[in-house]
Amino acid sequence: MKVRMLTVLIMFLLAGFGQGCWDWFKPAASDGHMEQTPAPINLLMPKAVRIHPFTGTRTFEGTGGLKGLNVRIELLDGYGDSAKGFGNFRFELYRFLAYNNDCKGRKLATWDVPLMDSKANLTHWDNITRTYEFKLQWDKPIPVGRRLVVVAVFTSPFTQRLFAERVFVAGQ
Repeated sequence: MKVRMLTVLIMFLLAGFGQGCWDWFKPAASDGHMEQTPAPINLLMPKAVRIHPFTGTRTFEGTGGLKGLNVRIELLDGYGDSAKGFGNFRFELYRFLAYNNDCKGRKLATWDVPLMDSKANLTHWDNITRTYEFKLQWDKPIPVGRRLVVVAVFTSPFTQRLFAERVFVAGQ
């Protein structure tokens, strides 16, 4: 009887050990697909991006006029709360086209900001507003009163690609 129980116990242990070891030999996803985050942790991952109303043109030190954007981004998790995210942001600035289905005119500028590094991620994070802040400098002056469109694209290996756009008036 003891031998039979010991044999069954060893078989269960070997089966469990074998299944656990098999995971070591599974190939890693290298084909560009999104890494799957298990539930319920996936609810804490970014599900939406919003360009915060504090976004606008700014004067940066030593530039002599409106020469950049101060973009505030809020990532929202599955509960609709502010979240942090690791990935890359791409910002695009367009002229505003009135009376058009797509209000984006000619592209004026593009910025790419990587946030995969934890230090860079923390550098842009503002704990008071729970947003990311990006000071995007531009070499051309921005006329006060001009309507512009800013587009934000967030890409990450952990979430779907997220988009947001906002129309704002320079100098306000």
